[in-house]
Amino acid sequence: MFKRSMTLLLVLFLVLGLAACSSGSKESRPQDYNGGGEPAPEAPDTGPGEVTQRKVIYEGSLSVTVAELDKAVQELNAKAEALGGFIASSSRNNSQDSPSARTTFRIPQARYQDFLAFARGLGEPGNEWIDSTDVTEEFVDLDARLTNRRAHEERLLDMLTVATKVEELLTVERELARVREDIEVIEGRLRFLGEKVDLATITISLAQSPGSTEVPGIKPVGLSETMRRALKAISRSVTLFLDLLSYLVIALAGLLPFAIPALAALWLLVHLSRKRSKKHQA
Repeated sequence: MFKRSMTLLLVLFLVLGLAACSSGSKESRPQDYNGGGEPAPEAPDTGPGEVTQRKVIYEGSLSVTVAELDKAVQELNAKAEALGGFIASSSRNNSQDSPSARTTFRIPQARYQDFLAFARGLGEPGNEWIDSTDVTEEFVDLDARLTNRRAHEERLLDMLTVATKVEELLTVERELARVREDIEVIEGRLRFLGEKVDLATITISLAQSPGSTEVPGIKPVGLSETMRRALKAISRSVTLFLDLLSYLVIALAGLLPFAIPALAALWLLVHLSRKRSKKHQA
């Protein structure tokens, strides 16, 4: 029994030693028992005539001045959806003098140039910026470390089947939990990079042009805006008239207690004046 335990511990140390030898210091997590990270592996030997597919992240921005902001926003959103993309975030400034909108789209990498060309055609393009980041080396590194971690996990699972002592089981299970956590971290990073590579991040800023016949303080408007302002002016006029009528009724009601004696006195004066006139005529 003692020899079997010693043999099991020796195998465990050998497994941990092999895992430590395959580790490096490129990143602090995940780490092996010796405290180091795994090395960045060299690009795999794909053989003569074969080229590793590059993994590139594309980001860009474009500003465009358009004649009608609402129409341009709708057309841009429809184009992104037609290309298989979606809206990641958006904001809008509803200023009456200079409305604008800013939207960040995620567009399939193979179609983002088409999307930028469409956006330029909506109006007068301004500032444009495009950036690319090659993450091929990181992909290869993560893939190699993921392979090592999974191989390490398999060895630990085999050790669990032969472990007999509680202390041995606990040691192997702790190491297995750490390795599985490392696997989840690496897989999560691969998913994140894969999504960034597959979908380019494009930000479009739209600003509405005030028009070529701009006069300071006067903005050209279309038929719909003219009708809206006319109806608004009529509404204000009707409201003002009703307010004046309301104030007049309130004023008359307030003067009513004084108006009755005044009318009575006026009537009496008129009546006396008529009687005097009749006496003079007689």
